[in-house]
Amino acid sequence: MINKRLLIKNLLAHNDENSFYDKKLKISLEHKEGKAKFLKIVCALANSNPENNSYIVIGVDDQFNKIEGVDFFDDSKIQNLMNSYFNNPPKIQYENIPFPRLP
Repeated sequence: MINKRLLIKNLLAHNDENSFYDKKLKISLEHKEGKAKFLKIVCALANSNPENNSYIVIGVDDQFNKIEGVDFFDDSKIQNLMNSYFNNPPKIQYENIPFPRLP
């Protein structure tokens, strides 16, 4: 089993986003623009790295690469969004990873 805190720390250590990793301070699925932006990120990651896992780390200040955290997010919102816009949606898994002390 993968240590998810260590995975996030390793991703953040490479400050630059790439074909399998993106970071966002927050996502908003309440409005059309936020949904479109999120879907665009998912499509880009799925198309550029179709055979492997890709990651969107949410709750990270993009400018300072600092973990800010997020409020609880309902995974069903993401699943419903994927299913309503894609005929063959990429597999998405959302998980809150607690950091007892933010770096």
